[in-house]
Amino acid sequence: MDTIVSVEWLSKHIYDDDIVVVDCQYDLVDKESGYKAYLQGHIPNARYADLEKDLSGPVNKHGGRHPLPSSSKLQSVIEKLGIKEHSKVIAYDRQMGAMASRLWWLLKYAGHKQRAVLDGGIKAWEDAGLSLEVNATEVKRSYYPISLDQSMVVSMEEVKDAILQGKMIIDSRARERYLGESEPIDNKAGHIPTARNLFWKDHMNQDHTWKDKESRGGVVKGEKPPIIYCGSGVTACVNLLAFHDAGIEAKLYPGSFSDWISYEDNPIEP
Repeated sequence: MDTIVSVEWLSKHIYDDDIVVVDCQYDLVDKESGYKAYLQGHIPNARYADLEKDLSGPVNKHGGRHPLPSSSKLQSVIEKLGIKEHSKVIAYDRQMGAMASRLWWLLKYAGHKQRAVLDGGIKAWEDAGLSLEVNATEVKRSYYPISLDQSMVVSMEEVKDAILQGKMIIDSRARERYLGESEPIDNKAGHIPTARNLFWKDHMNQDHTWKDKESRGGVVKGEKPPIIYCGSGVTACVNLLAFHDAGIEAKLYPGSFSDWISYEDNPIEP
């Protein structure tokens, strides 16, 4: 199936037996607002996945603000969502695909093949005048053993090696954060040495839909697979999806900048 699907496609297939729709709305400032919004109105049959409770692991000294969930936790979440091996999973949010792309990437990491992000998210669904449901969807728990693909991720030490080897590293944050001119979240500003900037929102139109493949900023075919990071490994997944669509399987630095700066000796460039 396509990596990005339209509301027209989903509206035609919403009640297919193999379709699993997952609402990933989440606000980093108001952390309960995403679930409240889900209960107040969501795409029919959608179930909810919370960025921090479901799509992240526990925060420690190192590992960043949104560490990857363990294999056992991710399996439990996938089963809680009712996802089976043959399921076609459609993720959406109201954050221009940032949270939905995190689930899309985690499913790939877990070995699930049929997964997509809804183009334009719930905003596009609403703009099309399509119906919403309220309250939580009842879900029958599935059984789905998973196998994590560790080749998709790199450690902090591997990022250090990549710097020395001149490998491409991409910072997915807004340019002012990349340049160290503004840092609203982390306690240090700047970027990982040698990283180039590709803001994840550069792939999006103002109405939250994805730009055409040819118009998405910065994705160049023929480049060696880059290492991609952001603040905490979430919005980097938008870039990972864009590169995937361009035929490039990039790697994620899960802890991203928030992990990098947790090591006092790690250098930072302005």
